[in-house]
Amino acid sequence: MPKATSREANTIPLLTIAIPTYNRSAQLGLLLRALAPQIAALPQVELLISDNASPDDTEAVVNSFIAEGLRCRYIRNPINLDADPNFLQCYQQASGAYVWIFGDDDYLFPGTLNCLVQHLSGEPADIVYMAPFGFLQEPNERGLANPNPPLFAFDNPAAFVHAVGLRGDFALISAIIVNKNLVESAPHPDFTLGYRTQLLQLGWTFTALARMRCGLVFEQGLYSVCEFEPRRMFDIARVFGVNWALAAERFIGRDSTLYKTILNDQLYSWFVTNWYGMRRNPTIAILRDPVGQMRPIYSRLPLFWVCVWPILAWPMLPAGAWLFLWRTIRRIDLALNRLRYHVR
Repeated sequence: MPKATSREANTIPLLTIAIPTYNRSAQLGLLLRALAPQIAALPQVELLISDNASPDDTEAVVNSFIAEGLRCRYIRNPINLDADPNFLQCYQQASGAYVWIFGDDDYLFPGTLNCLVQHLSGEPADIVYMAPFGFLQEPNERGLANPNPPLFAFDNPAAFVHAVGLRGDFALISAIIVNKNLVESAPHPDFTLGYRTQLLQLGWTFTALARMRCGLVFEQGLYSVCEFEPRRMFDIARVFGVNWALAAERFIGRDSTLYKTILNDQLYSWFVTNWYGMRRNPTIAILRDPVGQMRPIYSRLPLFWVCVWPILAWPMLPAGAWLFLWRTIRRIDLALNRLRYHVR
């Protein structure tokens, strides 16, 4: 059993921030330094850290913050459970009505929790997406903190999926907050089915999405995601093509119109954004017969042939020109989306 320590017991928090961590004590310390004053001011927020038996000084770093007064529930696994089981442990151990699993090397800007508590305490949301800044060394190197960024509200899951695709994707674990009460009140397959797919988190994300009545999207300004190790040394087509569709089938349902929406938007957003760069620099990712892996699942969707196939199969110069066209279309689409759904 994991060893747990806590400075202060919480009663049903509004929001749990759960940080799965392994061997990143320096980055975790930077994050906790930013979190500590925000947690102290908001008793309705729980902080949970799940340490996957880090061999560095992670335990000492966390305990030093607890000794300084950080309200934190710390779980240290006796052995390394692997990443997916540690993610699932974060979700399962979270006692908040809302769960936000946050990367240990990402960074939370001042005022973020106050903004979230303000909105989550009001009209209940079922799922929240927050667009991130990216950084390599300094969290604010690509944009400044904004504790009140533009907010967009959706009552239609398909429209929410499209809005997220225009700004990022559902796979980025730090970008998603789910209403755990909603997820746990609905029948769903066992989340352990996501082990070894690299997309375990889509279990609770897609479960919340399938039952969404209200979804919120925040623009950039609340947090920043570390891109210091941007390489994806796994089979990209397998993970973001095959496994993505499998997660949608399990947790959305193949007969649902939302299933088709999720697949289409993955073609329109993630693959258009990422394929060309991976072709130009194959050292950042593993590409094993992407057309062959994608075709059995996606070939019946016109966007596969319009968006993805040219970027995969054409020579680099025309593929790059095609990508430029689609990025222009997406920029226009994003501008229109912001005008239509803007709340503040």
